[in-house]
Amino acid sequence: MDGEWHSVLPDGSEVEVRRRGHDWIVICGQSQARRDNLDVALARAIRAEIEVDGHSHAVDYATWIRQVADRLAPPS
Repeated sequence: MDGEWHSVLPDGSEVEVRRRGHDWIVICGQSQARRDNLDVALARAIRAEIEVDGHSHAVDYATWIRQVADRLAPPS
């Protein structure tokens, strides 16, 4: 199943998630990650963008990632 989803991170950064076959593609700012696991793709793209732009590390990205992953790719 292919598709696209757009949202905003807790710090206000835009994030785009695309499903292409078995892969998840996550674009966050200038950073992108492609993995077969949505949690990992989200974490890698967000972490890369945080390191590039110096966003606050005080934001609870882990909880946000878990909530998004549960909504878009619920455990089977």
